[in-house]
Order: sequence, then C-alpha cells, then structure tokens
Amino acid sequence: MSLRFAIPSKGSLYDGTVQFFESCGLRIVRPNPRRYTAAISALPGVEVLLHRPADIVEKVADGEIELGVSGLDLVEELRGDRDDLIIIQDDLGYGRCELVLAVPEAWIDVRSWRDLADLAAELHAAGRTLRIATKYGALIRRFCHSHGINSFRIVDSQGATEAAPGLGYADIIADITETGTTLRDNQLKIVGGPILKSQACIISSKKALRSSPAAVATLETIMEMVEARRRARSVVQITANIRGDSVSDVGERINARPELAGVQGPTVAPVWPHHPAAQGLYMVTLVIPQERVLAVVQHLRTLGGDAIAVAPPQYFFTAKSDTFARIMREVNA
Repeated sequence: MSLRFAIPSKGSLYDGTVQFFESCGLRIVRPNPRRYTAAISALPGVEVLLHRPADIVEKVADGEIELGVSGLDLVEELRGDRDDLIIIQDDLGYGRCELVLAVPEAWIDVRSWRDLADLAAELHAAGRTLRIATKYGALIRRFCHSHGINSFRIVDSQGATEAAPGLGYADIIADITETGTTLRDNQLKIVGGPILKSQACIISSKKALRSSPAAVATLETIMEMVEARRRARSVVQITANIRGDSVSDVGERINARPELAGVQGPTVAPVWPHHPAAQGLYMVTLVIPQERVLAVVQHLRTLGGDAIAVAPPQYFFTAKSDTFARIMREVNA
C-alpha cells in the first residue's frame, strides 16, 4: 500500500469524515459496517483504517500511519513535545466544538478566569486545592499555569464529566461543548471564553512522509482535491451578457471596478447571435467571493448586463496546492 489513512470508526466524526471526503470526490467505501478497513475508489493505493480518534493521533505521531483525521482538541492534548506530528488542515468544517471551563451556577462571584485564579489562591490558603475534572489534563495544566491558576488538581474524567461537581468529586470541569446545553442541564456555567476552538483536522507525520515517496504522491492528490473543494465553497461563478463595441470595451468597463471584476478579472467572449437582437452582445464570466454576489450583479446591471446566472463550482483549483507546498516545506525543514 502506498498510504495508510486512518479515520474515526464511529459517531459524528465518522459521519462527517465520510460526507466530507465524498464531497471532495474521494468516496470512502466500507463494504461492511462491522469491518475496520475501507477503501477510497479514486485512490486504489490507499488503505483506509478505522480507529478511535485518540488512537489515530497516537499512531500518526508514532509514524505507524501516514495520514489521519481526528479532532484538533485531541491532537493538542496528545501531541506533547512530538514535533514530528504536523497538522495538515485544521478547518475541515465539521466536528466543531469548544473546550471550556465550567463552574456551578451557584458561584455567582466567579465570572472570569481571573476570578478562578483568585478562588484557587483562597482555597490554597485555606488548605484546599481546586479540583478540575477533565480528560484534557495536558491542555488544562498548560492553560491554568499560563493564566495564574497555580493551585489545582486534575481529576481524570473519561465520561459524564459534567456530573462531577454534582457528585462531589470535583469543584469545576473542563470539557468540550457544542451548544452548552448539557452544561446548563447540569447547573453549570461557562467561565471566560473558549480555551480551544476545535474541529476535525487532517494530521500526518514528518517521519512517515520522509520515508515514503509514494505516500507523498498520494497525499498530494488528496490535498489537491480537498483544497479545491474547500476553496470552491467560498466562491461562485457568474455569467452575464453585456452589449458593447468590442471585447476590450466590455472588459475595460467591468475592470473599472476592480473589486467587483472577479478573482483574476473577467473573461469576455462574443456571443454568436441567432437573431438580430443579439448583435453586439458579449458573454462575461467572473469567479467571485460568495459575499460579493449582489454587488457584482448590480455592477453588471449598470453596464447593461442581462441573462445573469450564478453557479457554485464543484472545485476551484489554482496553479498549485498551497497546503501541499507548505507541508513539504515542513517535512523537509
């Protein structure tokens, strides 16, 4: 096999990964839902392995697997000082959540991280230690020390963390949340802002990529498709018919507003008329950011534009994959 690619084996991260890669033209085929191997039809040299998200991080970091998908929260928690692990893409657009600190709602005087630091100091002076239930021990230790919360104890919690204060084995918690509903249901409130904003990400290993040219070639293909698909989500293609004296006349009038003239400028071509009314028409094609659709349409209308159509592209490739170029710079550094 040229490349081993690990994805989450179940849950929302599995569903999101399968849907995302299918939208990129890289359909993951799993013949049997009980099997822990799969394939990508467009990449016959890739072996897809299904693992727990935390195991994916460990196996990629150790060089056992060349490429993986996991949550950024787990990557930052488990990577430690292993500089060999690299994040290829950290904004795939699914699996979004936030790592937060939450305290009992009854703690009306605790509203900020500074308040928590003061409380930890007060408890320490009274001979107690602030207990924080979490499965993100490394992240929370780093966070607390960097925010003046110096007296605390991590209580390892691998499930139902939000119940810890109510059950009495922790004072506060640090956990991931999507909406905050579960925290509120357990009479907890978030203090301060998010410690980490997380979503699904693609990770790899410098060591694994350095040792396998075939894996690098396959990775380039994957990243070309992923990057082009992601880029396509932010743009649309507009076509319109505009009357003018020539190609240059129409192009110059559109370019008079460069901010509305497309990513690289307009493509202008004569319309071959099949009736006299279409004489002197030119078709204009623009690729523009989605948020500028109405402004561009109005600009084209002021120039006499008609038959204006807007379509989302499936993919949007540029001269090269910026992501792959960045990865290779990291790998070869």
